[in-house]
Amino acid sequence: MEKKERTFPRNTRQIGEPGTGARVFIEDYVYTYLRQLAGDKLTCMRTAVLLGRRDASAVYIQGALEADMGQERGKWFSNESWSEIFRGVQTWFDGMEVLGWYLSNPGFPVKLTDDLKSLHRKHFPGQETVFFLTDILENEEVFFQQEEGGLTPLPGYYIYYEKNEQMQAYISRQHGGLGIEPEGVLTDRAAARFRSTMQEKKEKNSQKKLMTLLYTACTFLVMVILVIGVTLINNYDRMTSMESALYRISESLNGESDGNVDVEQAAQEENRLAAEDAAEEALSEAVTPQAKEVQADAAAVTEEGGAASQENPETAQEDSTEEADAEAEPEHYLVRVGDTLLGICRAKYGGDERLDEICELNGLEDSDKIYAGQTIVLP
Repeated sequence: MEKKERTFPRNTRQIGEPGTGARVFIEDYVYTYLRQLAGDKLTCMRTAVLLGRRDASAVYIQGALEADMGQERGKWFSNESWSEIFRGVQTWFDGMEVLGWYLSNPGFPVKLTDDLKSLHRKHFPGQETVFFLTDILENEEVFFQQEEGGLTPLPGYYIYYEKNEQMQAYISRQHGGLGIEPEGVLTDRAAARFRSTMQEKKEKNSQKKLMTLLYTACTFLVMVILVIGVTLINNYDRMTSMESALYRISESLNGESDGNVDVEQAAQEENRLAAEDAAEEALSEAVTPQAKEVQADAAAVTEEGGAASQENPETAQEDSTEEADAEAEPEHYLVRVGDTLLGICRAKYGGDERLDEICELNGLEDSDKIYAGQTIVLP
């Protein structure tokens, strides 16, 4: 068929990088219909025949006719299928030629396989025929064009906008009399729902991962707290034991200190008693000769008195009165080294009953404050 030259459509949208080679233009209603066809059943392959015209520089896809041939690729494009396709073309797209075909294969990469190449080579053998392969789940799509070396992927294509009454009529018939908005206005709800579902799943997975991470972190934190608690308890027991040991050592030191105080007091008391004994001994040594002299004098006086009394009773009486007066006079004592007032009192009177009298007689406020060389008066 002779190719006709035509100016490119003005109202177009570029997809990818078409380059300067052969170009593919697909009308917006056709493009929207194919996407809705793929989105109606996300678990099944959907096929359609691409219709339109071509010229020396481009291919213009103006219509798409669904060709439901099942899921077994070996039975695709049978004679019965082609008969039904041609009837649909005559009914809805009269005057258009077959330019290639469309396949939606959800969940599979948009790559050529050997069976796809074989199908295209067998049923669409002409030069510049096209194959449009899409994955609606991943929103991926590629145009392939037949060249001398076989099907070649195109780096890009164009979507153009025009009235396209034939395609609108076919879409209305397929949707029970309802039309559709072109792809530039309508958002593919099925794909949007699927993407939303996938996003929710991803968010749930992220939440599960986050919860797992939080659980792990909480478990680790609890373990750290337990370790710290056990360490604190052990340290507390050690501190308690140390405190008890220090208390025992302190008690022991206090006991030793009290013992030392008692020893010191006992030593002081012993020294005091020894000093008193020494003073008494010195006093007795000092007093004894005097006492002996006094006793001798007393004996002599007694004898003389007896004799005198026998000779002259009146004279003896007078002598006795003079002796009593002499005995009534106080005695003076010269304090020696080591003497104490108590020792002097005990040596003189045989006890300490007259100690206060000696202090009063000598004007002493403290019985311990006497010194060697001092003369005290004894009653």
